[in-house]
Amino acid sequence: MNHTGSNMELYQLKSFVTVAGESHLTRAAEKLNTSQPSVSAHIKALEEEFGFPLFVRTAKGMQLTAAGKLLRTKAQKILQDVEELTGLGENLLNQPTGILRIGLNRNAEFLRISPLYQQLRDNYPNLEIVLHQSISGTILKMIKTDELDCGFVLGSCAMDDLTLLPLAEFKLRIVGPTSLQTRLEKADLSGLAQLPWIGIPNDCPYSGIMEQYFHARGLYPKTEVVADQQSAIVSMIESGVGLNFMLEEEATCAREQGRVALWPGGSFPIKLSFAYRTREHHSSRLQAIRKTMAAIWPQL
Repeated sequence: MNHTGSNMELYQLKSFVTVAGESHLTRAAEKLNTSQPSVSAHIKALEEEFGFPLFVRTAKGMQLTAAGKLLRTKAQKILQDVEELTGLGENLLNQPTGILRIGLNRNAEFLRISPLYQQLRDNYPNLEIVLHQSISGTILKMIKTDELDCGFVLGSCAMDDLTLLPLAEFKLRIVGPTSLQTRLEKADLSGLAQLPWIGIPNDCPYSGIMEQYFHARGLYPKTEVVADQQSAIVSMIESGVGLNFMLEEEATCAREQGRVALWPGGSFPIKLSFAYRTREHHSSRLQAIRKTMAAIWPQL
């Protein structure tokens, strides 16, 4: 046996394992899509490399020697390891890398961030996830200016260079301080406009609701203070500052806990969507987040 260094090739091992499985040179050559002389040459080279025969010719075809049987097991393991290594290399080549910056317009539990993050980490280990909290309007602007890659937003968006994937539709309710409970119960939209409100920026999704249902009717509620974060809005409602909108489930829960008063007049529909730059639709990072979002939000 040659101890100075091996000249063994993977294709020789593959020929060896195939002949062992077929017990026939011609059938092995057909399976390998090569010629019988080539397969014979591969086997001969291995036997010279090892210094002992791997097969004996019998009436039943090519039969493994005792040593050949031992080597067959090792050769199969080597070929399997090489195949797995090749697959790993291909996966790494196709794996998205870099930073994925996601804008969050609500709390993590509401947006299902924990399972989203976990699946991204499990399936795309080379992707670094950065989360940024803000309001929907700011998130849209940051996506347009490349400060964020994607994000969750409430409300409609007419930006041609952005794609919005609808996730779910919710209902907004008008809530106010418990001290205004009696007045809220009796008020129509005009009466609501006479009560103090917590103002919202124009890029807040609630502003679209305000324009559609109040401003369009010539109703402009008086605002005491402006807030752009949901947590701050809720805190000020509970503190008695004024009225604003809350998602129906959250509003109902807050009312049952005695923290807010709920206007009984009805609800206002609003959509939750996932936004990203249209030009990056086919990027590996956006494909990764879209695939994961579809698993977390099945209706997507």
